[in-house]
Order: sequence, then C-alpha cells, then structure tokens
Amino acid sequence: MNHSGKGRRRYLSAVIAAALCLSTALAGSYVAPVQQAAARSLSEIQSDKNAIQSKLDGVNAKIDDLEGQIDEEEAYQAELTTQIDLYRDQIALMDEQIDTLEAQIEDKNAEIDQLEGNIGQLEDDIAEKQVEIDDTYELFKTRMVALYQAGETSSLAMLLSSDSFGDFVTNIQLMQAVSKSDEELVDTLRAQKEEQEVQKQAVEEYKVEVEDALEQIEADEEQIILQREEKKIAQSGLEEAYSKSKTAQEDLEALRAQYENDLDGMLAEEAAVEAELQEFYAEQARQQAAAQQSSSGSSSSSSSQQQIVDTGDLSFRWPLPGYSYISSPFGSRWGGWHTGIDISGGGVYGASIVAAEAGTVIMSQWYSTYGNCVIVDHGGGYSTLYAHMSGYAVSVGDYVSKGQTIGYVGSTGNSTGPHLHFEVRINGTAQNPQNYVSA
Repeated sequence: MNHSGKGRRRYLSAVIAAALCLSTALAGSYVAPVQQAAARSLSEIQSDKNAIQSKLDGVNAKIDDLEGQIDEEEAYQAELTTQIDLYRDQIALMDEQIDTLEAQIEDKNAEIDQLEGNIGQLEDDIAEKQVEIDDTYELFKTRMVALYQAGETSSLAMLLSSDSFGDFVTNIQLMQAVSKSDEELVDTLRAQKEEQEVQKQAVEEYKVEVEDALEQIEADEEQIILQREEKKIAQSGLEEAYSKSKTAQEDLEALRAQYENDLDGMLAEEAAVEAELQEFYAEQARQQAAAQQSSSGSSSSSSSQQQIVDTGDLSFRWPLPGYSYISSPFGSRWGGWHTGIDISGGGVYGASIVAAEAGTVIMSQWYSTYGNCVIVDHGGGYSTLYAHMSGYAVSVGDYVSKGQTIGYVGSTGNSTGPHLHFEVRINGTAQNPQNYVSA
C-alpha cells in the first residue's frame, strides 16, 4: 500500500497514464474489422454476441465501481480499454448478422423466383395437358356416337354378311382392332387426367413453399431492423467510452506533472509510515516475549494473556465475503510498493469484513493513512491487517474466531473510494495475500 498524504495520493495513478494516453486503441478512430471469408450461421453469430454481452456486462459493472476513484485510475483505464474493444467486437458481429440476414433474404428471393418459374411452367403444362384431354375426350365422344349409330354387330350377323370365310376373319379382326382402339383411347384419357392432377398438386406444393419463403423474408427483415437499432445503441456506448477515456487521459496527464514533482516526498512519506508500522510490530513482539517470560514459571496463565492459535493449523479465508474483485494487487505500484490487496465491488460500502483466521486483536483504531484499521495477531509471527474501515466491530485484546465480523468496509484514511485494503504479514513483513487467500 502506498502511504502518502491524501492530496499526494492523487498523483500516483498518473504513472499509468503515461503509457495509456499514448494508446492509439483509445485515441484512434474506429476501423471496422475485415469480414470473414466463410459465412457463418446466425446461431453461431448470436452465440458470439451473447458471450460478448456477458463480458460487457461485467466490464460495465467494474467501470461503475471504479469511476471517480482517483487511486484506481490504472484499473479504470484498463476496463475502459476492454469496454471499447468489446463494443467494437459487438458492432462487428451485428454487421455480420445484418449481412447474413440480407444474404438470406437474397437467397429466399432467388428461391421464390425459381418457385414462381416452376409454377408458371407447370401451369403452362397443365393448360397444354387440358388441350390434350379435351382432344382425346372429343375423339372418344365421336367414337361412342358412331358405335351407337352403327348398333351392335354380332359374330353371326358378321358371318352371314361375309362373302367368304376369309372375309369373315378379316371382319372379326377389324372389329377387335376397333375395340382395342377404344380401350386405348380410354386409357390415354385416364393417364392424361392423372398426369394433370400430379401437376396441379406440384403447383400447390410450390405455392406453399413460396408462402414459407415470404414469411422467412418478413422475419429476416424484422431482425435486420432490430439489429440496426441494437447497433445504434452499441455505437452510442462506444462513443461514450471514447469520451470517458479521453477525459480520464486528460485528467491523468494533469496529475502526472504534479506527481513527478512530488515523487520524492511521497515515497519518503510512504517509507515513514511503513517504518512506524514496523516499530508497532516490534513493540508487540517485545510485549509478547515479556509476557511469555514472566509466565514461564507460573502454572496458570494470566487472564490478560493473549490466546494464540497453533500456526500449524492456520488456514486463512477470504476476508470480504461476496466480493472478489481485486482493484489493486500486491507488489510494485506507481513507483512504490503496495503491501496488500485492495478488494472492492458494487455496493461494497458497509459490507462486513471478517477475520481471515482466529487470533487476538492488537490494533483497532485510526492509524495514519490506513484510516480505521484492525490488526489481528494469529501467533507464530503471523498477522493480518484490515484498513479503510467505516467502523469497528472489535476492540484491542478481543479474541476473534475465523470468519467473525471485525469491521465494515469504508473509505477512511488515504482512500478515494470504498474498498478493503487487506494485508498478511510474517514478523511484520508484508506477504502477498493471494498466496494465502482466494475468493
């Protein structure tokens, strides 16, 4: 944790701005990505859109939490950069979706043209077939009239009217041929009618397909309208993100100059606060050693003796249930050293802070840049520190169990927004808390 004065703390974030403000991704104009060569299905595009929207929701929530917290400008700018990239990807996917829908409409229109061409051809065929049927039917009627007028001729009459047996055979064959011709005429008429019915059925089926294609076109056109409206919203969000990023960069540039002028004083103040804290831990160690020496010959411990857990059983838990976002990790930061992790999130102010492990409270007071601060000694040189609290739930000398509420999230001391600054120390030396706890 950088322990500088409140005014000076504002300058710390400017170190990050020096790199971020040069980013062309934030300052440059948006260039639409090249469309993919192979067309993807609408379901694939929608799946990607859903994934991006989920990420965007998370980023937007983090931006809301970080906005206005000057000491979190590094994280704020990083989230703005991510937000801009996600908006770009979202708009590109919407363009792809619109292109796919328009291509689908074009395909459907081509399909309708083909179907209507088929229908026209079939209707022409049906009309031609009707002419054939009418001609065949007229021929059939003429034949039936002729037979009726001629009357039925028996084989005996045909024999008696024949000049010879050969003539009789010829007449019989002629009569059989006429009868067969009549049957073929009827079969032709039946086949023509059946073929025409098949053609009519095909026309009806094509008409149904045309209606289905028209309905799909209508649905796609509605989707295009919807996607264009969503695209407008995304473009508005992108423009707002650009504006916020530009403003944040301008603010950081102004702070950067102040920070560089005051860097030596800030680092000196940070070192002084850390030295003061080291003296506090050293004094605690001396008091514990004296207490142990004075009680070594006694059969029972004093009622004021601290309760210490076996260090072999230590198993630290996450100190801020329900909140897992680490806005600033342990390690080098802004030219100094951050001695813990900062945990924050939406609505974090007033949330319960719990003891990471059982132990004895050795500090519960306002402490310099830490603001309202609680330190719990767990024995064996292990201790945990909880800073910037809005209020306490424990006092010095209290024994707390693991998971017990010890205070509430606030923004006291050197803090520009509500969060928990959490430290793990061994013999007063700060360790990376993420080696001991995880959300």
